[in-house]
Amino acid sequence: MTGGSVARLIVEVALKALAGGLFVLGFAVLAEMMTPKRLAGVFSAGPSVALGSLLVTVALTGQADMRAAADGMRAGAAAFFVYCLVVPPLMKTWGVWRAALTGLAVWGATAAAAFLLLPQS
Repeated sequence: MTGGSVARLIVEVALKALAGGLFVLGFAVLAEMMTPKRLAGVFSAGPSVALGSLLVTVALTGQADMRAAADGMRAGAAAFFVYCLVVPPLMKTWGVWRAALTGLAVWGATAAAAFLLLPQS
């Protein structure tokens, strides 16, 4: 990597962190106004960091890179949903560590399959 590309990467990461933080703050304020409070966490970190990251990506590298990042986020979200379905029942019989590691393997396989099934742009 050249000095210019390293500097650009540092700026991109810093901007993504700043944008993600601002969105986390905004969503946290929204979550504080919600009832019941147990739903507040849904709107805090994940969606806000994703939005901030996508905005910075589209601003710095264009729509094609933003679409690729969004496709990866969709595949990861689908895989996380499957993880959440698989792990709790396994924890009752296998314990936390084996259930979590099995869930991680299931997550990886699901994310890979979902990413491969997404239309390539």
